[in-house]
Amino acid sequence: MSQPVSVEPMDPARQNSPKTGPLSDEATVQMSNATAPCYWNDVEYPPGSRVTEGDTCYECSFGRWIELD
Repeated sequence: MSQPVSVEPMDPARQNSPKTGPLSDEATVQMSNATAPCYWNDVEYPPGSRVTEGDTCYECSFGRWIELD
């Protein structure tokens, strides 16, 4: 997997996918979103992409940014 991309904080005036905290083993996902891209400040990222905002790393999964532990 490639290195995470460093990004600026989300700008609410731009298109962004929702962020969520780390997922538990019992998390529910919609399989229809399995191949959905994520957006960060109008930039589209494919599933599996990782970005860092400050010291926090997120991974694009099911159209959402999932905070990694």
